[in-house]
Amino acid sequence: MKSAITKTTSTKAEQDPMNLPSEYHPLQKVVVHTPGPEWEMVPLEADMAESYLVEDILFLKKAASEHSDFVACLRHIAGDDGVLQFADLLTEILGDEKVRSDIVGAVSALEGVGLRTHDFLLSADLSASQLAKLLISGSDTSAASKDQTSSRRRYFRPIPNLMFTRDIGAFIGRAVILSHPAKRVRLREALLAQYIFRYHSVFANTNIIDILDDASAANSNGAVHIEGGDVMAFDHETVIVGSGERTTKLAVELLAQRLLSEGIVKRLIMVELPAERATMHLDTVFTVIGPQDCVYYPPLFSEDDPSTTPARALTYELVAGKATITDDSSPGGLFAALKRIGYDFPNRFKCGGDSLLFQSREQWTDGANLFAARPTVAFIYERNIETIASFKKAGYSIVTAQEFLTLDPASVEKTLVSVHGAELSRGRGGARCMTMPFSRQA
Repeated sequence: MKSAITKTTSTKAEQDPMNLPSEYHPLQKVVVHTPGPEWEMVPLEADMAESYLVEDILFLKKAASEHSDFVACLRHIAGDDGVLQFADLLTEILGDEKVRSDIVGAVSALEGVGLRTHDFLLSADLSASQLAKLLISGSDTSAASKDQTSSRRRYFRPIPNLMFTRDIGAFIGRAVILSHPAKRVRLREALLAQYIFRYHSVFANTNIIDILDDASAANSNGAVHIEGGDVMAFDHETVIVGSGERTTKLAVELLAQRLLSEGIVKRLIMVELPAERATMHLDTVFTVIGPQDCVYYPPLFSEDDPSTTPARALTYELVAGKATITDDSSPGGLFAALKRIGYDFPNRFKCGGDSLLFQSREQWTDGANLFAARPTVAFIYERNIETIASFKKAGYSIVTAQEFLTLDPASVEKTLVSVHGAELSRGRGGARCMTMPFSRQA
């Protein structure tokens, strides 16, 4: 049962109906997280890529500035009330004593801390805001000076990947799919997000889908991992899900059964991705920015290149009450599966353009990871110059974040907003990764 928390981030956010009909309908509400002290607490280690899922240490001041520019553009579209910070949502639910006790207990068990730490997290010495920061950074920053990190006491590992809020859950229509990460460092993000979805009044009418319930009922023995970057709300009847390094096939099958049997969608298309870090999520290689426009990484989706084989795409539909594969779109892959249901995508933009060299380079720097705030109005890192050139050649306008803020967002179309991302891209995520939309204007 949801807690009766009355404090919310926005009255308007409470009144508007929650709905996510597609990847590109006009943005109304989105959750973000500006990178903060958690990045300063990431140690330089030989196995950073495995332990923290980062290859380098960000210059936090610059990364936060780049993220703030991006958030300013989102607010320009959705309004101040439409852009919610994860830390603010967490702070607000921590104001409820019972919820705070539950969260502290769950985090203490997850991180294996002792009673003294557990009691400190519950004590009145920490305000709700300070506790929220500690649960994200893993350290107590209340006693540290603004420019000094050495005095911070570390209680558990930081969660730097929280800046990629896309992965903490996935909204489809009026339902949210809980994330169950494959990597240990992201478990606390998912745990905190689950409490926000359950107890924050902004999400009061959300249908929460937890496929672990279905896994337990089915006595499944396989791994059940799913992350939001692999889930796309394609249209009101279709969801596309990638399976690979972060989302397992078993999780996709359980999700298909749940979504189809509850009538949330009519079909689920699973794309089988290489289980590699470079292709960690579906949205690292394919994103939709309009009813006829998408960007893709050619080596995994090209139908006309004899040297490549498109990633296999399987369509699940409900047959006699069971999620059943009704189409195996081999060798055509995802585009063949989409064409079967009436989508041809005449405007297909290649990540990195026509050069295989730049395709791989810009896929690594999130050239295929675009976020559409309106139909054909999307955000991309400015460093992906070959991808941007492909859009410009097709008639798209290219504007900076500062230029976008001078435009009327309701009248803009066929526009790419190039945002600074020299530091943000080093975290291994793009514009779509940094957003978790949960309401768009249908």
